[in-house]
Amino acid sequence: MVPARRVVAVTLGLVCAGGVFGAVAGAVALEFSLLITQPSWPVMDGLLFGAFLGAPLGAATAPVLSWVLLRRVPLGRLFVGLVAGTVFGGIVGWFTTTPGGEIESNGLAGACIGCLVACMWLRYRARDAR
Repeated sequence: MVPARRVVAVTLGLVCAGGVFGAVAGAVALEFSLLITQPSWPVMDGLLFGAFLGAPLGAATAPVLSWVLLRRVPLGRLFVGLVAGTVFGGIVGWFTTTPGGEIESNGLAGACIGCLVACMWLRYRARDAR
């Protein structure tokens, strides 16, 4: 039986790390998309807005995905894989906007889908390694 204090400490660590890595993923995905589509957009605005959106989403999803689906995945591989999937999904979502659609919401939806696809890939890879 694992002590409750340890579970709470690990969960809080995952929340903090998820917030940091979520901010990085959001900032990179949004800034890359803006640099390609709107080069005149101020660089710091894209970085800050992407980090502002990514931090709470990363803080919310990292502990849930880690505890429920990715318990057997090492933390380094977990965060690198999820950030890569989120950035790739956000960029794809940004560029696959339908006419008249919301660019921001499509980019955010793409980032969430990319994160979930990366999560499933990491879970599959961890299952094969056992």
